[in-house]
Amino acid sequence: MQDQPTYDQRAFGPLVETCRAHGIGRTTAFELAANGTLKTFHIGTRRYVTMQSLRDLPALMAANDDDAGRDVA
Repeated sequence: MQDQPTYDQRAFGPLVETCRAHGIGRTTAFELAANGTLKTFHIGTRRYVTMQSLRDLPALMAANDDDAGRDVA
């Protein structure tokens, strides 16, 4: 019998619950989804987030901070 994947091994999870488990509040989760930072999709009326987009989030946010700090001439 094969073990079930742990929470972090899943490919996706419910947006609010998954983000909350990673320290991201509901409002911020929906903002990140709306601007495309988090990759989400719907099944029925429920919104899900891909775990890969959550894993990539720190690097993406750091890159955005670096870009924001540059002077554009």
